[in-house]
Amino acid sequence: MNGAGNNRRGRTLRPRLEKALGLLGSTKVLADIGCDHGYFAFAALRRGCCESVIAADISAPSLAKAEKHTMESGLGSRLSFRCGDGLSVLSPGEATAAVLLGMGGELIVSILDAERETAHSFERIVMQPMRGEAELRGYLIENGYHIEDEAVVFDAERYYQLIAARYAPEELNAFPPGWPEGYFQFGPCSLRKREELMLPMMQRYLSVIETKLAGAGKSGSLPQALVREAECTRRLIALFEQTEE
Repeated sequence: MNGAGNNRRGRTLRPRLEKALGLLGSTKVLADIGCDHGYFAFAALRRGCCESVIAADISAPSLAKAEKHTMESGLGSRLSFRCGDGLSVLSPGEATAAVLLGMGGELIVSILDAERETAHSFERIVMQPMRGEAELRGYLIENGYHIEDEAVVFDAERYYQLIAARYAPEELNAFPPGWPEGYFQFGPCSLRKREELMLPMMQRYLSVIETKLAGAGKSGSLPQALVREAECTRRLIALFEQTEE
């Protein structure tokens, strides 16, 4: 699920993974869940983002390739591999941070929800959903997670949203005045930071929704969910443009 550029052993990461490294910051023990061939884990170690990595994936063949790369990299003593489903490979407190990158938002939700004690023990969780951003963000907000930072990146002709969060039910997630209630497709942190790519991302999203509405209108029926998506996105675009003034 992770990915790298063409450099040997993944030294050049895709832009979305570079952004994830930035959101991660530094930690002691990183859990890379859904590590694929381990490119992100290798980069995190080489760049000093963590002291050690537990790399996990449900695919034994992917882990075998990652272990082969590890033998060639000289990082074997700092990187271990576990084959299993989601966070089930970890004990609570065994890792200080986790990344879940390149999978659907609904899948990330199911992974966090299946092992709540472990998920709650991380100092930071960095997530990069391929889709299902609203479902993921809604789950985090409604289940005691504090969204600490967000980012937007353009990679291979697509916009991606990244979320950094931790379990902190005592901390409220603040939304700017005028934010549509219960609308989680986009993130308040990105708007407050005036994330450069947030505006074109929302504009593209709105264009897709409006195209769907135009097609639905020809049949004489407008899906109310799409109508709300368009209305909420227009409101956020207006909010973003106001913050630029």
